[in-house]
Order: sequence, then C-alpha cells, then structure tokens
Amino acid sequence: MCVLSILSKEKSYGYEIMKELEKYNLKLKGVGSIYPILTKLKDQEWVDTYRELTDNGKVRVYYEINEKGRKYLRKKINEWLELQQDIKSLLQSGLEGDLL
Repeated sequence: MCVLSILSKEKSYGYEIMKELEKYNLKLKGVGSIYPILTKLKDQEWVDTYRELTDNGKVRVYYEINEKGRKYLRKKINEWLELQQDIKSLLQSGLEGDLL
C-alpha cells in the first residue's frame, strides 16, 4: 500500500521508492528488498513498467501506477482508515473504563 501510494504521486524506480519510504521511517533491509515488492505489484497488474536510458548510459526500470492499481489503493486506504477508527474506538473505551 505504501509503495502504491508513492507511485500514485509520480512514476519512480526502485532505489528512489526506497528513499521515499525512508523519509517516513519505513526502512527496508536493503536495496534489493524493494524489488520483490515491485515484482508483486507488477504481477498483480497494479503497476506498469518501462525502461529508460539514464545520462550515464544505464537502463533504469520505472514503475507507474495504473487505473487498476489506483482502484486497489483506494480500496485498501478505505479499509485501513476503517480499521484505524475501530482500533481508536476500542482504545478509547479502555480509557473511559479507567483501565489505564
């Protein structure tokens, strides 16, 4: 969900996505850790990929969220927000009962 959220803002490539995750203290084990996630997103057909030649002559694979991915992301965000609200209600009921 976090990677799709990043890609919903703009296309990106693996290392750049990893650095963006780190800005939110979401650290992966290493540079190679992002690629299984991106492969899964591609296999689920939530992102499209294309290759682009960099200035130093290397080929970089870019990932871009597609409409199917945006639909999935909206669904998952709504589920997450509902879950957050349910947990908040549960925790607040503990405060009201003076359990803490």
